[in-house]
Amino acid sequence: MAVALAASPGQAVPAVPAGGFGMPTPMSPVNEAIVAGDLDAAERLTDLGDRYVGQHALADAEAAFRGALAIFEAALGPADPRVADSMTALADVRAERRDFTGAESLYQRALAVNEMAYGPDDARLANPLANLAGLYLTWERWDQAIPLYLRLANLFERLLGADDFHVAMTLDHVAEAYAGQTHYAEAEEFYGRVLAILTPRLGSDNPVVQRVLAEQARARRQLELSGAKKS
Repeated sequence: MAVALAASPGQAVPAVPAGGFGMPTPMSPVNEAIVAGDLDAAERLTDLGDRYVGQHALADAEAAFRGALAIFEAALGPADPRVADSMTALADVRAERRDFTGAESLYQRALAVNEMAYGPDDARLANPLANLAGLYLTWERWDQAIPLYLRLANLFERLLGADDFHVAMTLDHVAEAYAGQTHYAEAEEFYGRVLAILTPRLGSDNPVVQRVLAEQARARRQLELSGAKKS
């Protein structure tokens, strides 16, 4: 499979097209042929994709990351963790472009590769879990986001302790997902767990604590309203 580069690392990245980002521009990586298996070329494509992301030229970034992933897979095999990193870069762009289905498949594959390489409880699973859970939260697929965030919270708790900030913020996403489902009793409970961790650490006047308090109050109010409607 041949892929190509539009610019060497020392050259400027082409400007974002005035017509927008729907399709790769004529300046996308398509000039200099690259032999599959050339890891240096894959790294150059990855760097190019990063620069396109910085310009918000997302179609061009996707083309570059897609070429890099093809080379990495051909050279390293589909189960190498470096391939998972390349999958994640491509998935991030697809998620940004609202191609949630395309992003989901890549995030799932990246998580599976990391689980196979490191085991189910390794710290290096935190990012793949957060990526996939965050996609489902944005996508409003609450039922799929919740178990991933609970797994991530358990991972952080084992690694960092039950009162760690990362545990609290992950449980905050669980509460958000429950609220999105209108499961306000569960949302209120998880906001309470977040506050139990954050308030002693940050103080009641902290903006994060104040925001969680407001979310908990909103969930409690919705719960009261739903109970009043039923009665």
